[in-house]
Amino acid sequence: MATVVTLGMIKPDAVASGKAGLIIAHLQREGFVIRAARLVRMTRPQAAAFYEVHRGRPFYDDLVAFMTSGPCLPMALERADAVAQLRTAIGATDPAEAAPGTIRKLYAESKGKNAIHASDSLENAGREVGFFFPEGELAGLWG
Repeated sequence: MATVVTLGMIKPDAVASGKAGLIIAHLQREGFVIRAARLVRMTRPQAAAFYEVHRGRPFYDDLVAFMTSGPCLPMALERADAVAQLRTAIGATDPAEAAPGTIRKLYAESKGKNAIHASDSLENAGREVGFFFPEGELAGLWG
């Protein structure tokens, strides 16, 4: 498997509750290397643009409001098969349905406050990493 970079973003609930360090340690134990990270507080237009793919869905407005409620920590994460491996490591959206030992099972409060975002495809990973980390900041990252 080729090494790939994907986006993982610790959400405002997990940052506010002091779980960011635990989540980062969990990701590193899973073999992810953090290639870029920054603490940000998204504006409403930024969150709306980031979650554009969900516009029109019943949860969209609540999601945008939640993601602007406090700081979040986007990270460019690298490892072999990063997109699929990160989705496995974080678990199901609803922590009640997440597998034991996954990030959401361990650290999420609810389906709406689920601790972490992860890109769901290679295409979205490229778009989402670029959303937070301009190409110049990642120079040399991919070889």
